Amino acid sequence: MTADITWERYRRYLATPPEIVIEWHDRESPARGWLVINSLRGGAAGGGTRMRSGVTREEVVYLAKAMELKFAFSGPPIGGGKSGIDFDPADPRRRDVLARWFTAMRPWLQACYGTGGDVHVDEQRDVEPLCRALGLAHPQIGILNGHFHTGAGAAERALESLRVGLALPLAGTEYGVGAHPLTVADMVTGWAVARAARRLLADGGSVDGLRVVVEGFGNVGGAAALYLARAGARIVAITDAQAVLVQNGGLRDRDIEALLVRRRHGCLPEHPARLPGSRREQAYATSCDLVVPAAISGSLDGTRLGLLAKAGARTIVCGANQPFRESSLGDTSTQEAADARFTVLPDVVGSMGMARAFEHLMEGGAHRRPADVFEAVGEAVDEAVDTVRAHAGSTGPGLMAAALDVALDRTHPV
Repeated sequence: MTADITWERYRRYLATPPEIVIEWHDRESPARGWLVINSLRGGAAGGGTRMRSGVTREEVVYLAKAMELKFAFSGPPIGGGKSGIDFDPADPRRRDVLARWFTAMRPWLQACYGTGGDVHVDEQRDVEPLCRALGLAHPQIGILNGHFHTGAGAAERALESLRVGLALPLAGTEYGVGAHPLTVADMVTGWAVARAARRLLADGGSVDGLRVVVEGFGNVGGAAALYLARAGARIVAITDAQAVLVQNGGLRDRDIEALLVRRRHGCLPEHPARLPGSRREQAYATSCDLVVPAAISGSLDGTRLGLLAKAGARTIVCGANQPFRESSLGDTSTQEAADARFTVLPDVVGSMGMARAFEHLMEGGAHRRPADVFEAVGEAVDEAVDTVRAHAGSTGPGLMAAALDVALDRTHPV
């Protein structure tokens, strides 16, 4: 199938209304939110909960659709969902707003919708305790009930596997940073992004000397930067919501480790090379080979893509959901332009780490060591990258269209 036909098919998919959209208005704050279930394919839908000022219904619809395509690679074969709350996460009422949101969404969480962390919402510190307070055994119970139809005993075993596997501490392991208190849930998505980049660019081997720009320094961006640096890459620029750090000589693994240990709320700590956010465009003009967008949606527009191309970037591996800024839902012009200019591995493959971890653990996969979960995720990432590369026929422009074509074939066959 040609790229033009794939993009037209993808636009039709985006334009098709989702099955379920629930709009919520908080009675005690200006917060409003949306639960979007694109479909109940396989009896359930899954997707994380995000909170930020400016979230829109359209954004959440897109993200739910992206999740559905992501499950085509990660499993399980279910529909895509997403929760988005338009509220300032720095507001002291944040936790109460989240509690009221989950209370309102409880029937769906119990029956057919599974959720987790996302932008400004943490899986273990926010989602799990708030669900427990509502009497929900786990944020993924809706998927177990709606898709797996597990009996009481099997459900409890699956939930225990999820609880144990995602909370496994990484301190003292090859996946952690010394004694720093990180868990599988904190790092597995960023690890999958780095694994996907290595598989794409070096068949899983060394990326020694590769110059990398990373957007975001939260769970996804920070972890991706760490694992790429450990594989030999040089991290030449990092951006976050407030600042930018540019180091032309490149940050090595020990440098990223030091930043992660001092990181607060997903933001870069003080550093001699840290610049104010007003100088953010300097990151995109830094000489680089690989770009890892792992922050908010819509961060890459035509201007930034032009700067990156001029700086030498050849590859984009997406850790963020929909990092390309489009004018409206259904517009794909920025994505198409990026796919024609760079090798783009989209979010449906690049950021499948947590989705695959959920699938592995819910189906009773090994979970006593972090390596059990990370390697299960890694095998799925390798398979997905290889499948997309084979479908594209090469590694180069057009890779994103190939990935979308595979995902649509699996979820919405013609």
